[in-house]
Amino acid sequence: MKSLFFVLASLMLVSVVVPVFAQENTIIIPTGALYPNSPYFWLDESTGNTNGEITIFVGDTITWKNEDSAFHTVTSVDSFGNIDGIFDSGFIRSGDSYSEKFTHPGIYHYFCDNNHPWMTGVIHVVDSNIQMIENVGSEFNEGKGYSVEYVLDVPLENTVLIDDEENTLTFKITKDTNRSQIIFILPEKLIENPNTVWVDGELVDVTSDITETKTRLIIPIENNSKEIIIMGSYVIPEFGFLTIGVLGLGIFSSLFLIRSKLFTPFS
Repeated sequence: MKSLFFVLASLMLVSVVVPVFAQENTIIIPTGALYPNSPYFWLDESTGNTNGEITIFVGDTITWKNEDSAFHTVTSVDSFGNIDGIFDSGFIRSGDSYSEKFTHPGIYHYFCDNNHPWMTGVIHVVDSNIQMIENVGSEFNEGKGYSVEYVLDVPLENTVLIDDEENTLTFKITKDTNRSQIIFILPEKLIENPNTVWVDGELVDVTSDITETKTRLIIPIENNSKEIIIMGSYVIPEFGFLTIGVLGLGIFSSLFLIRSKLFTPFS
C-alpha cells in the first residue's frame, strides 16, 4: 500500500503536457492614435500593455476595436515593413472591430495602412501545448504548492530551486532545444513582478504580459542553454507571511503559558 502511495505521489510531480483552450484577446485602438505624438497606439485590454506587442497561442484570436475618430487598418508586414498579405482588416471605422485567428506559430508584424505608419505592432504566436511542473513551493507550505506552466520542446527538471531571500526561482533545462525562447506562465502568488532574468549567468531582456493572477514571461535562450533564474519583487508571499504568522502565534502562545505558570498563586 505504501509503495502504491509513493508511485502516485511521484507521478503527480512529473511534468505533463496539457492542451490550451483558445483564448480571445482584445486590442483597443485608442482615441488620438491618428496623431504620431499620441502616448500609445494599441492597448492590450487584458494586460494594459501599450507597446503594441502581444504573445498568444496557436488557435487564439485577436480582436482590434477602433475607439479612435479616424479609420484605421490592421495590415500585416514582414520584418522589413513590406506588406506581405498574411492578413489585412481593410478600413476599420470608428466603433467597429476586426478579428483574426492565428493558426500557425510565428512572429507577425503589423501596422496601420491608412497613412499612420507609426502605428506598428508585433504578435508572437507560440505552440499551444504547455508543459507543467506541479507543487512548486510545496516545501514552504506542508506539501501544497503552485503549478508552473511553460512552453518548450524539451522538459525542464521537476525540481525548482526557490531562494526566498534573493526572491528567485531557478529552472534547469534537461536537453538541448530547437527553440529560441521559452515561455513561462507564473502564478502571481508564487512570484510577484518577475522582471529580471539570467540565462546561464547572463542577464537577458524579457517580454512580459501581466494579468491579475499570472505573468506570461518570454525569455530568449540558446539551443544549449541550461539554467534560468527568474527574480521577482517577492517569492511565495502567501507562504512567507503564513509561516511568519504561525511562528509568531506559537511564540506568543508559549510566552503566555510560561507567564501564566509563573504568576499562578500557590494553593
